[in-house]
Amino acid sequence: MTETAHFKGEGGHVWEMDLPLGEHHAREEREGRLVRVNPDGSALAQPATEPETPEPVTTEPPKKPNKASSKADWVAWAVHQGATQEEAEGQTLAALIERYHGAESTEETA
Repeated sequence: MTETAHFKGEGGHVWEMDLPLGEHHAREEREGRLVRVNPDGSALAQPATEPETPEPVTTEPPKKPNKASSKADWVAWAVHQGATQEEAEGQTLAALIERYHGAESTEETA
């Protein structure tokens, strides 16, 4: 059996339509010209939803790049070593390697 839903159009008329909506009606719903409602035309009660909890962002410190690594890797390493993003991006690859090649990770080891 086909699932149906009720929709109210701009003129206030309520239609029962098959789901999923066709392309034309789906566009009208996205644009707000069709609104899903109860069969009597009253506003559809939205199910209570829990607020989304953002996933915790875990960033691992970058690994020390080797001399053949990309400039982006060296910029990330320089920032990890205390440079600002702008400062690191403003340096040439050769300057980054010269300045940060001997640097060890600033992460404390336990």
